[in-house]
Amino acid sequence: MGHADTGQGRFMGGVRSAASTASRVMGIWLWVIAFAVLFSLISPHFMSILNLSNVMRQASIFALMATGMTFVIISGGIDLSVGSIISLTSAVFGVVWKLTNNLVLSLVAGMMVGLLSGTTIGLLVGFMEIPPFIATFGMMGVGAGFAFAVTPSSISGFPAGFEFLGNGHVLGIPLPVLIAILFGVLFHLLLKRTRLGVHILATGGSESSALLAGINVKARKLTVYIINGAFASLAGIILCARIRSSYPGIGKDLELDVIAMAVIGGASLVGGYGSVVGALGGALFLTMIQNLFNLIGIYPFMQKVITGGLIVVAVMASQARRRRRLQPVGQP
Repeated sequence: MGHADTGQGRFMGGVRSAASTASRVMGIWLWVIAFAVLFSLISPHFMSILNLSNVMRQASIFALMATGMTFVIISGGIDLSVGSIISLTSAVFGVVWKLTNNLVLSLVAGMMVGLLSGTTIGLLVGFMEIPPFIATFGMMGVGAGFAFAVTPSSISGFPAGFEFLGNGHVLGIPLPVLIAILFGVLFHLLLKRTRLGVHILATGGSESSALLAGINVKARKLTVYIINGAFASLAGIILCARIRSSYPGIGKDLELDVIAMAVIGGASLVGGYGSVVGALGGALFLTMIQNLFNLIGIYPFMQKVITGGLIVVAVMASQARRRRRLQPVGQP
């Protein structure tokens, strides 16, 4: 009877955890809808076609970053270097273009920044067991410094085909939105339907249990940071195309926003659960808030204050959900 009760408890706990995750994902999208209606009442310009297009473009770039960050957070880590990776990607991309006028080579060089940065952090965290906060904080300074060392000024004059990446439309839909949706679907399936995704979730849920289950935890940590670096560089390249220039400080202070989007989307800062669909919703939600602030003239420093407050509230809610998830089934 004891064994049966234990098995039933685990089964019910898994069902409750899955239901809780689905509830969090649906919750952020309900908040997106509710706040969109509210914002349209506050500012008549919010629901204009031009403004909504700008919101969707900006949110799609953030969504790529939030997707990568979600994988890191699910694994039990954090990455403070994404803004610096974006800045260094922008600088390297611009300089290579200026020197070679070869768009393909410039794109490859830009993407290599994220892949190499992610690999470096993954090795430090996964194999050298340096705490993620320390490893990524160090990389944040290194990346920001190298970005201005590569080029201290902005670079422009990119071909129209490249600028289409950030400002073009396909079937009336902004191209960055389609890119974000495509990668969102692919990495949602990777997280939920593949062995790699299960291993990442298990690593963040309980590293000791994952090791006992035969999961290569070090390799999984390396993988999530490479994924995050690649998404950061992709976002940086699209951002360059959007603003039609490359600037070494383009990613400054984006770390807080990206972490907020992932956490608001349901990712737990203690690891073990999260959702790509939720991260996309978190990116859109926070972008909408920032857009409204700009429309009604709230100062940028107050935007940071409110973003920080949202992170605190999201973390408190995450901790409350975690306590309920760990509470034995059948207890009130």
